[in-house]
Amino acid sequence: MTDMFSFLKPTAKGIMVFALLAFICIGGAIQSYAFIDEIPKVPKPPLYDLLKPLELWIPWVLFAAPVHLLGDLLDLWWLLEYFPRLGGVSAPVASLAYAYVISCWATYSWDRWIKHNKYERLVLFIGVVPVLVFHLPAMSLLVSGSLSYAVSVMSGFIFSTIVFMVYTLSIYGLYKALKSLLYSRSTDSVKPNYKA
Repeated sequence: MTDMFSFLKPTAKGIMVFALLAFICIGGAIQSYAFIDEIPKVPKPPLYDLLKPLELWIPWVLFAAPVHLLGDLLDLWWLLEYFPRLGGVSAPVASLAYAYVISCWATYSWDRWIKHNKYERLVLFIGVVPVLVFHLPAMSLLVSGSLSYAVSVMSGFIFSTIVFMVYTLSIYGLYKALKSLLYSRSTDSVKPNYKA
């Protein structure tokens, strides 16, 4: 059983990916204050004004969608009142825990199945395609837009690319792990039994 969760052991690469995902999660949660800043007496989260030019909310929502869907499905939203506060919003504790697991799995998948095969490394670009399609209309306006618009569009593209690449690595790693498991099970079942 411990071998099954050995991928959770911290590595330098895993920590770097987690730091990026944690920044997206915390920044996205802080930016969700934009939806409630009209409500009186709701305190502004720290760093809200500093992070305002960056596009973190959409990448965070895309990344944390499984956590939010599971929270909805299991009716766990009441737990938010026990999470620490970032001004007027809850800290994204569940998203951060999820980010750690996904960052460990993505880097484990990269090291185990992908980095040594140049054709399998192309799987990374699968994560870039939906981001390009989504951001292409906004990128076409970069020349005519303001600097703040350019920063928002480019940061949204970069953070969304990180999210989709991590998901691509994770899903491909899951595919390889399941394929390996099924293969080992099928070879075990066809081994001859020499016991008399």
